[in-house]
Amino acid sequence: MSTFSKQDYEKGLELHHKSIVIDTLGSAGPRGYSERMRREADRLLTEGMSGFGILTRLNKIRFMDLIKDPAYRSYFVGGRRESGVTAESHSVGGVEDRPWTYEAAVKGISDTNFLFDNVPDFVKVTKADDIIRAKRDGKFGTILNFQNSEHFEKDLDNVEVFYGLGIRVVQLTYNSRNYVGDGCTERTDAGLSEFGVQLVEKMNAIGMLIDLSHCGYSTAADAIQHSADPVSFTHTFSWSLHRHDRGKKDEQLKAVAEKGGYIGVVIVPAFLTERPRATLEDFLDHIDHLTELVGVDHVGVGTDWNGAIPHKGLADKLNEEMKTLGFRPEHRIDWNTTTEGFEDYGLWPNITVGLVSRGYSDDEVQKIIGENFLRLFENVVG
Repeated sequence: MSTFSKQDYEKGLELHHKSIVIDTLGSAGPRGYSERMRREADRLLTEGMSGFGILTRLNKIRFMDLIKDPAYRSYFVGGRRESGVTAESHSVGGVEDRPWTYEAAVKGISDTNFLFDNVPDFVKVTKADDIIRAKRDGKFGTILNFQNSEHFEKDLDNVEVFYGLGIRVVQLTYNSRNYVGDGCTERTDAGLSEFGVQLVEKMNAIGMLIDLSHCGYSTAADAIQHSADPVSFTHTFSWSLHRHDRGKKDEQLKAVAEKGGYIGVVIVPAFLTERPRATLEDFLDHIDHLTELVGVDHVGVGTDWNGAIPHKGLADKLNEEMKTLGFRPEHRIDWNTTTEGFEDYGLWPNITVGLVSRGYSDDEVQKIIGENFLRLFENVVG
């Protein structure tokens, strides 16, 4: 990885902390585990609990530690302040014992609301003004999202239910087929179902942002065509730079941009390069390609990776369970890995410094790290 010059580092750090920074697929938990969480992970692994179940249990412990343990709270909140992220989109209902169900969604929203109610540093974002207010007040905004429309249980009335509970971004499919369409790792891709078209229309009507990051090619193309509003790839990368099922081809990226949409680039190691070790420079290469392809006004950052799980036994178990979510060995998902230069969420400013080092102007950097998504969010959601 390149070493930043002192001038670029100082300029990038100053620009980062004065800007609105939005991670369009992040996590409400940017730092590692307390000692109590580690001990609980050891115990639950011994008892044979699923990796997803353990993660759910550890998140509950994290929230309680944030309330009851001042030292952990200082460590956790300190990591978020180091990141300089104003708001991030946080997925609920996926990493659960029964992922993608209605019940898992309700549990995930309930857990996150517990964080909002008890840790005043964190605030729920339902409108663009909430992000602006979070920046002004020194708070951390959280946009709630679904990574799979299965949470709606093929009932369009549930779109309104979850809108009322704060969901503002919904991915139509995850990797596999659902009743809306086909995911990007599915064997075939038939495009949107009739219900899928109805769901797109419903989301347009209520003001939910459509996310196509894990959708298959035809499913995404149909959604782009049928949506009255701009749509998004909140966390993806360039297939032309790395031919991986999770990437998006140039014509798809152009179609989203031509509709006024948004493309957030991931920092997931296996998605950026075929090499065993990804670096921040690989991430910046994808940013460069996208800005050249569709223009700087449609590109952003959706990291989708907060660093390796700081518990190898749990990480190994999660790697095995990822196949239940449609990932296969060739996709190289590994919860033990990090991208060099982004080993911890507190290193988020390195992204801004990297953009400065690549020659982007201050205005262009600010668009990429937050303003582009803020504009789209205000346009679609309000």
